[in-house]
Amino acid sequence: MPLASTCLGWMASWASVFLFPADSLPHRDSLPAGRPYIEKIGDFATVKATYSEDLEELALLAPGRDLELAPNASAAVHLGFSYRFLSVGFKVAPRFLRGNGDDDQMGKTAARGLVLGFTFRHWQQELSYSRTKGYYLENTADYVPGWKEGMPYLQFPDLVFRSFQGITAYNFNPRFSVNAVLTQTERQRRSSGSFIPLLMYRYYIIDDRSVPVSPGGATQKTNNFEVLLGAGYQHTFVWRYWYASLGVTPGAGYIFTKLTTRYPGGPAVDHHRTPAFRVDGRAGIGYNGERVYGGTYMNVISNASRQENNAVINSDSRLIFRVFVGYRFRAPKLLSRPMDRLTEMYGRKLERLRRRGQ
Repeated sequence: MPLASTCLGWMASWASVFLFPADSLPHRDSLPAGRPYIEKIGDFATVKATYSEDLEELALLAPGRDLELAPNASAAVHLGFSYRFLSVGFKVAPRFLRGNGDDDQMGKTAARGLVLGFTFRHWQQELSYSRTKGYYLENTADYVPGWKEGMPYLQFPDLVFRSFQGITAYNFNPRFSVNAVLTQTERQRRSSGSFIPLLMYRYYIIDDRSVPVSPGGATQKTNNFEVLLGAGYQHTFVWRYWYASLGVTPGAGYIFTKLTTRYPGGPAVDHHRTPAFRVDGRAGIGYNGERVYGGTYMNVISNASRQENNAVINSDSRLIFRVFVGYRFRAPKLLSRPMDRLTEMYGRKLERLRRRGQ
């Protein structure tokens, strides 16, 4: 039955890609003989500490009336752990870091976040959550006559931003290692680059939980679902243990918004659908030694979307500077044995699917 055999083969092939990533299974390297492009470090786990300026700023740009909101925390610490294709981490914004904690002038800010990632030879998947509470109005001078630098800003201590985000990406070039740049569970030994398309999806909530200042006043809450399709290029230049990484990814999509205005007499709800655009640029240098690694890089992220039927633009632009240092250690059996069993189990299932498709 040629048709049935063809269908089974097609289904097995797609299942092997999406359900059982071949990157996590034993395989023969198809790269040419000689010094390899990628050195795998499967027996070692990594820990990494990162200092970054990575907190969400918000802006509403309208003719003659801009709102530029920022948290009173300009720096955060990320702690991460990676082993083979799995990585986990969390971030906090401790008050002792430079740029955090001037409460009298800018109010209080609390920020935290979590991230979970799966990175294979071709496929990458990242899921993250972040929450920031407490903002101040950077352009207070536009709203308070006579305001001068050094005076307290207008503050929104009960303004909360929450974000649930996912990114699914595909690396076309098996000679290019995403892990060598993101998780350091591999090392790029020869310069290479790749075209990497991605799908980004994010659900975020901006909620003003404050009590209205004047009687009859109102507060607002927006629930937003954003989906963007992007396509970019990344390249890593290697000099022995040193490397430089460059990349840019433009993207476009839509944001679906539910705006709830809470009046004393009851809420009013509006729905909007707006086109959105995003550009993500990255540049960095680093050292990727056998045990110790570190580096610094900078991300430029710019988002913009225009609201329906008016000239209001929602803008979210960030310049993120990161410095990281990490260490590799031989994975304990508590980690390696479950991972080996998982790999063997998926390998057997994949082999059975391939036999059925023949």
